[in-house]
Amino acid sequence: MMKNIFSLLLLITLVAAPAVAQSKKKAIRSTQKVESELIELERQLSEALARQDASVLDRLWSETLVFTFPNGQISNKAQRLAAQKPSADPNQLTNRNEEVKVHLYGNSAVVTVRSRWVDKAGTQQYGDPYQATHVWVKQDGRWHLVAAHVSQVKT
Repeated sequence: MMKNIFSLLLLITLVAAPAVAQSKKKAIRSTQKVESELIELERQLSEALARQDASVLDRLWSETLVFTFPNGQISNKAQRLAAQKPSADPNQLTNRNEEVKVHLYGNSAVVTVRSRWVDKAGTQQYGDPYQATHVWVKQDGRWHLVAAHVSQVKT
C-alpha cells in the first residue's frame, strides 16, 4: 500500500514539474515584455520632453499626473503641457537615458531613470545628469505616467 502511494506521489511530481516550469517561463517572458514596453515608453517620454512635444506627452501622462521638480515645486498635467514651447532648433536640447530600472507591481510600476540632458548655447554644449523616479499605472489597457520626481545628480 505504501509503495502504491509513493509511486502515485512520484508520478504526480513528475507530471506536474514540467507544467510548473513552463508556467514560470511564461511569467518571466511576460514580465520581460512589460519591462521592455516601459523602457520604450521612457525613451518616448525623454524624446518628447527634449522636443517639447505636447501631443506625445499628453498621450503618456495621466490626467492626474503629479510632477515634482528638482526644486521641490509641484505641477500637474495641464500646467506641464501649457509650458511646452518647442524650440526653433529641435536639436538644441537632447537627452540620453543612461540607466533604466523597472520594478513591477501588477498594473503599476516604479521606474528609475538616470539620464543626461545636453543643451547648446551657440557652439557651447553643457549638460547635467538627472535621476528620476516615475510611477506608471496601466489604465484602460495603456500605461500612463501618474507621478514623477526629478533630481539633479550632483557630481
